[in-house]
Amino acid sequence: MFRVVCLDRRGLVGLLLGIAALTLSLVGFAGAASTAGSEDASAQFSANGFTSAKAELFSDGALMSSTFYPRAQSLITSGTQWGTIQGFNPYFGAYAIGTVGLCNETLLRYDPLKDRYINWLARSAKFTGAKTYTVEVRPGIKWSNGQKFTGKDVAFNFKLGRFSNAFWHDQYGTLKSIKVKGLTVTFAFKGTPDYAQWQHLIWNLPMVNPGQARTIRSAATLESYGQQAPIGTGPYTLASLDPTTRVVWQKKAVWWAAQQKLAPSPKPTYVIDLAGSCPWGWVECNSIEDLANSYAPGIKKYVESGEFQTYFPKAPYNLSANTLWLTPNTKHKPLDDKAFRRALATSIDVGSIVTNDYQNQVLPANATGLLPTWKKWVDQKQLKSLGFSYDPAKARSLLATAGYKDVNGDGYVENRDGSPINLKLAAPSGWSDWETAEGLIVNSAKAAGIHLTVVNSIYNPYDFNRYVLERNSGTFDLVIDSTPQIGDNPWSYFDFLFHLPVFGTQTSTNFSRYVNPKAWNLVKKLDMTPLDKAAARKSLMSQLEKIELADVPNIPLWYGGVWAISQSKFWTNWPSSDSKRNYFPTMARGYMQMTGIDMITHLEPA
Repeated sequence: MFRVVCLDRRGLVGLLLGIAALTLSLVGFAGAASTAGSEDASAQFSANGFTSAKAELFSDGALMSSTFYPRAQSLITSGTQWGTIQGFNPYFGAYAIGTVGLCNETLLRYDPLKDRYINWLARSAKFTGAKTYTVEVRPGIKWSNGQKFTGKDVAFNFKLGRFSNAFWHDQYGTLKSIKVKGLTVTFAFKGTPDYAQWQHLIWNLPMVNPGQARTIRSAATLESYGQQAPIGTGPYTLASLDPTTRVVWQKKAVWWAAQQKLAPSPKPTYVIDLAGSCPWGWVECNSIEDLANSYAPGIKKYVESGEFQTYFPKAPYNLSANTLWLTPNTKHKPLDDKAFRRALATSIDVGSIVTNDYQNQVLPANATGLLPTWKKWVDQKQLKSLGFSYDPAKARSLLATAGYKDVNGDGYVENRDGSPINLKLAAPSGWSDWETAEGLIVNSAKAAGIHLTVVNSIYNPYDFNRYVLERNSGTFDLVIDSTPQIGDNPWSYFDFLFHLPVFGTQTSTNFSRYVNPKAWNLVKKLDMTPLDKAAARKSLMSQLEKIELADVPNIPLWYGGVWAISQSKFWTNWPSSDSKRNYFPTMARGYMQMTGIDMITHLEPA
């Protein structure tokens, strides 16, 4: 999920003097001598549109940047880089924002709003037989070191999948051969391909330069790769990196996509992405940054006044990025009972979360949890007959019918054997929107007689690392979760819900530990059904939705937003619903190769 702007309780002073310094001094100012006085600093900041109050934080020349990036030529973004930047390895961890999209590109891209693949480094990429996939590399593309991008480069990248820790290792294992003839790359499969997974891989596998990546000779070196300035085919190259504060990308003189008139040449000379949270209120921070991919409470009046822009001019203001779940541990009683899970789902007032927590900046999820961009795959008739929505009276009735009664008169139901129910609900400390939602969930469940208790508190902080550890290991009752993100087809969504087998540690799927072999077989069948067989795929998804609605292995709550607030002091032409610029306005990992790059290429100087 795109995170809320909030300060960790640790390191507040460091953020004030570190992140703040970079936010203001990275762009538009040369390094100041250590003898610079506060009046000079204030004048310098004021001349560039910053208030003297902010300037006082930077009166010490030691805090001033030593690198000059002209403000009018710089696009400043924030909100997607959390924690230390871990170099430029596009396969693992917190690599620098822009590594994929601005520098390393993919064979295809995907437009979720139009549900279409965009030929990119490949002028075509498709299945050309029952067990054959053919990529035709677009001619005239060069790496930033001047070398040609070739079919052999494509083969090199896919063959890195031979290492067990490559995210495409399983798909690589389905291949019989990879053959290259000029700009044509032919992939032959051993058996029926995993159509959904393979196509998803094609637009998500970044192409790295073989000359630079020749050091990758093992799983260990695949993971340690990326400590040098990357050589890419994209419109930008690395200008500078400070792992704790920011990455700066500089526009190339020539970009193949602009040269071939597939995209406008981007106008910003520099793209500067800041790490961490801005230490002031979001209004003040956003007046400095051009784009903040962070949740901003009270955005309505600022959008109406024209001070800031969002994708939609009215609620929900943002596109939907993922589904927020209340994930039950189906190995814990009474969450192992589908009747109890359905009652719990019916007890939650999602409308209150949407209104009181998010000020209508998100949409409530339907009972399937499928994102709005996947609406065509939802069996609406089935959803109407089998779905659920907030109804505390019905929740109480469902509990009573299933044998859950308030034995001791405390207002909460007990287990069938009379033992108390007190389920622990967890979300990471400091994620303020989720923490607010926790309280609302507890209160609405109480009205139905279900006892929930929030885990995290000032006395028991539940940091992100603990959250991930307990979610993945199954040592929780209930957690709020936002896996997975939007994609090109719902296979990834159903794989997340039903994936088997369940291991001791789950890393990316089936955190609820729900076991249904029938559902898993349907998911595998969906994966192996050609993408152009729409009727067959919809039938399979309808069956999966029926299981989901009947058993409630996970409880969809609301759709997380693609948080994006922009201002037009330096750059205009931002993506919007009321223009032809229907692009995802975010720098987040995984979104640049969708239409995030189109946002940048269509910006114009103010």
